[in-house]
Amino acid sequence: MKKLFAAAAALSVLLAGSAFAAAPNSGKKVLATVGGETITQADLDQAMSGFAPQQRAAYASPQGQAQLLDNLIDFKVFSRSGSEQKLQNTAKYKEAMANLEQRLLFTLATEKILDEAGKTPATDADAQKYYNEHKEIFQVPAAIRASHILIRADKNMPEKDRKAAQEKTSALIRDIKAGKITFEDAAKNNSADGTRSRGGDLGYFSKGQMVPEFEKAAFALKKGEMTAKPVTTDFGYHIIKATDSRDASIRPFAEVKEDIKADLVRQKQVKAIQDERSALRARYGVKIAAPEAPASADKKPAK
Repeated sequence: MKKLFAAAAALSVLLAGSAFAAAPNSGKKVLATVGGETITQADLDQAMSGFAPQQRAAYASPQGQAQLLDNLIDFKVFSRSGSEQKLQNTAKYKEAMANLEQRLLFTLATEKILDEAGKTPATDADAQKYYNEHKEIFQVPAAIRASHILIRADKNMPEKDRKAAQEKTSALIRDIKAGKITFEDAAKNNSADGTRSRGGDLGYFSKGQMVPEFEKAAFALKKGEMTAKPVTTDFGYHIIKATDSRDASIRPFAEVKEDIKADLVRQKQVKAIQDERSALRARYGVKIAAPEAPASADKKPAK
């Protein structure tokens, strides 16, 4: 039973629209036959193409290929059995086919609108106009580049351990200031953060990206400055060094032009779908019966 469930899951992609049944077999290695119908490597490849990457990896091994072939055989024999039992004449089959037809027609109708709306590309002039009218979208906030050293300490640690971590941080600050060790080496040898391998470098960041205590201390530094005492956050104790800064700016048009053009086409497609939706609802006389308002959450049910 478990095997049959696995087969159904593996083949759901085929039922959802793959060309398994119509895959050409000519010139392909035949792996199995069901009655007079063949299953080839091309059929396995077709089934594989519909899977997510993780599923494809699971079926890539010889054992996985054998399992997929087994699933395809199950698909063939059970579908044949269903046909022989005339299950295609049942109400359940007809209802399922009607639902499938509606989904397919919906997909084809919306794809047609999107294709038509997307035929005319946006021009450079269109993009320039949009850029000029929406420059606030392309603003890059002021940012600094900083490095840090983290000595881990959390609120659940014994007080003596927290104090030892704070003292270690203060000692490192003194050693760095005295020139006994560089900031980068101190980070590589002591930091509990993943940035230790690159000397504590955090890269550029703007306001709102770091925890408040860290951000306040970092943005108060000038380029080349280091915090004079440990900075406390929920992660522990930090030593922060500002290494660079950049002012707020607006991304140049050349850098964003192609993105704008693609977005303008998408906007046109969305509008085309929305316009057609409104027109179709009017044409087919859609009427919506408003659902009853849910009972207020603060009202208790009557006993």
